Amino acid sequence: MTRSWRVVAVVAVLAILGWVGFEIGRAGSDIQVLRSPQSSTLTTGRVSGKRVDGRAWSLDYDKVSMSPDGSLATIAHVRDGRLHRAGKPDVTMTGDNVTVNTATNDITVGGPVSFREPLGAQRVRTFRTNGARYIGGTRVLILEHPSTITDDGATIAVASATIDFRTGDVKLGRIEGTRPGSAP
Repeated sequence: MTRSWRVVAVVAVLAILGWVGFEIGRAGSDIQVLRSPQSSTLTTGRVSGKRVDGRAWSLDYDKVSMSPDGSLATIAHVRDGRLHRAGKPDVTMTGDNVTVNTATNDITVGGPVSFREPLGAQRVRTFRTNGARYIGGTRVLILEHPSTITDDGATIAVASATIDFRTGDVKLGRIEGTRPGSAP
C-alpha cells in the first residue's frame, strides 16, 4: 500500500516539474505587444454630453479628433453649439479650437467664440471673445480675455467676465469701454 502512494507522489512531482519547465521555456518566447489605440478623426457631425440630471451640451462640428479613451474631443470649428439649461432656452455658441472633456463636461475654446444667451421675450445677451472656459459641473462660463457683451442694445467691453448660467449672475472685470445704443 505504501508503494502505491509513492508511485502517485512521484507522478505528481514529475507532472509539476514538467509544468514548471514548460512555463520557464515559454517565458523566453516572443510575446506580441498590443498596440495602443489611435485617436479617431471624424468630419461633419454632432458630439454631445450628458449630466446625471439630463443633457449638458451638443456641438455641430466640421472636424473632430477624439482621444483613444474618448474623454477628450478637439474640434477645429463649431458651427452650432448648445449649452443646455434646465427649464430655460439653450445658450448657443460658435467657435474655433474647441476642446471638450467628455468626462467632466468642461469646454475650453482657444480661438474666437461667440455665445448667445436668450433672456426672455425677444431679449438676447451676446458674449464675444478670443477664448473661454465653460465648467459643466457648475454651468459657469469664464471669459479670461477682453470680451464684448451686448445686452438690450447696449455694448460693453470688459477685460474679463464670469457668467453663471444657472442663476443668471454676471461678474465683470475691468470695464474698458461702452457703446450705448449699439446693436450686435
